Amino acid sequence: MQYEIYLDVFFLVNFSMDYLILLAVKRALKCTATHGYVLLGAFAGAFSVSVLMCIPMYPAVKILIMHLLVNSCMLIVSLRPACVSEFIREWILLYIVSFLMGGIMTWVRPYMGEFFREGVLCFSITVCSYYLLCRVMDFLEMMWKFQESRCKVTLYFRERVCTFRAVIDSGNSLCDTLSCKPVHIIDKKAMKELTEQEKIQYIRYIPYCTIQENESVLPVFTIDKMCIHGKSEKIIEYPLFGISAQERFNDGNYDVILHPEDC
Repeated sequence: MQYEIYLDVFFLVNFSMDYLILLAVKRALKCTATHGYVLLGAFAGAFSVSVLMCIPMYPAVKILIMHLLVNSCMLIVSLRPACVSEFIREWILLYIVSFLMGGIMTWVRPYMGEFFREGVLCFSITVCSYYLLCRVMDFLEMMWKFQESRCKVTLYFRERVCTFRAVIDSGNSLCDTLSCKPVHIIDKKAMKELTEQEKIQYIRYIPYCTIQENESVLPVFTIDKMCIHGKSEKIIEYPLFGISAQERFNDGNYDVILHPEDC
């Protein structure tokens, strides 16, 4: 069986795919490589594969050279890894991204029929696959960060000891105007459980503002101790807590919003 290959089309298809895959890897790893280097790496990869197609050799040898040499050269030229471990991460992610983009293309192809072979349409679908993959990676990154930011805290207030679900919020920059100590936030339901609704003697108010509302004041009080249960336990003596007006945070998924400075 013989196949007729148009080398210019073969080069352009490989160049566009390599460029989008390298962009996705760069985005996922937050590499500092410029678009110029990414273009250069995609060109090196597509050119090398095109040259290999013209050289007669065993198919197994060609595949081995493509995976070990061409892809490695493409990564080194484009993303410029600083060490071996960084190169290995990029190399593994390159195959993961290639597999995902290939899966998207395979999923779309049966619905496109013969139109899939049209050059412009095929390239458009490839670009759409790249942006869809980026959205999926952003969503997975957001979920991963959210899971990593969740922990448990034990609060000590007088004779009461309560453990709550907490989330470390990087957007919480609230600090006490007098002591400059970071302020953590507790919802009303957890507050009632911690204090058993007994009257707190020393409450004062500090100004604050959020995205949802304009500047207002927040009641703040000091508890005896807080223990953050993360990868390692961290104890904070006399932390400040602001009492939220919300009964529960995020439908009860967590009870306390921690200030990142204390975590």
